[in-house]
Amino acid sequence: MAARRLPPLNALRAFEAAARRRSISRAAEELGVTHGAVSHQIRTLEAFVGTDLLERAGNRFKLTVAGEQLLAPLSSGFDLLATAVISLDRPSVRGDVTVSAPPALTCLWLVKTVGDLLKQYPDLRLHLRPSNSPKEVIASDVDLCIRYGDGIWPGRRSERLTDTDLFPVCRPDLLASGDILELANAPLLCAANGHEWDLWLATVPQGSILTGGRHYLGNHLAMIEGAVGGLGLAMGDNVTCQRYLESRVLVRPFAESVRAPASFFLIDAGDHERRPAVTAVRQWILESFNRETALAA
Repeated sequence: MAARRLPPLNALRAFEAAARRRSISRAAEELGVTHGAVSHQIRTLEAFVGTDLLERAGNRFKLTVAGEQLLAPLSSGFDLLATAVISLDRPSVRGDVTVSAPPALTCLWLVKTVGDLLKQYPDLRLHLRPSNSPKEVIASDVDLCIRYGDGIWPGRRSERLTDTDLFPVCRPDLLASGDILELANAPLLCAANGHEWDLWLATVPQGSILTGGRHYLGNHLAMIEGAVGGLGLAMGDNVTCQRYLESRVLVRPFAESVRAPASFFLIDAGDHERRPAVTAVRQWILESFNRETALAA
């Protein structure tokens, strides 16, 4: 069999880190090299493949079509390599891993799916912290964070888990006849400030029938559980509400959804020699979100 013609590994790593983080400076921090070294490696890769991968504008860049095509399989390849190394020595996947995630994501998704991970690695001890605190993103005693935001956390590596689609949800008995006019006066449950409701109502003309007052329940978890309790309509999403929708505990009275301005990201320190246990949990989170996204598509 002919030898594979592959670019230098350092060039691939530099491009993948810069493209994933959308920043050469943050890629340099992650890889422990200089800004110039990352730029040089990317140019080496571009010379090897014979096309531009980045469209540069001063200190900023965006991916070309070729760059976008290369990023996804390259990131998956590095993840597969990490998983392969872990699988060589399963007993080493042991010890404590601390994951900080928003309360709604922790309670409505993470604890409902993490059983498979713990069966796979019985010597793993998982510590979940339901939290939105920005301090935990950089806390030394937190291994992995999941946060809802724009993907920019200085000094940390972030990887988009999934975009977020917003849509109203309610208990089925609030829509017993199937006529959405039944919901005209139903209270609108808000997590904190009601901005997500404002976005959906401004985008979906049919939403104008909803004239009920608003209740502010403090956070996303309380809002969704309020809908489960029959308090009214909550602004749900494709991640935290998925299990309730599958079991018909909640239903979607409107087919229309809108894309949220922020996304869920997985954040860590980007250490090169990550503990195998942390690598295993990180890989499981990435793969789980990939499966969820594929199923929802």
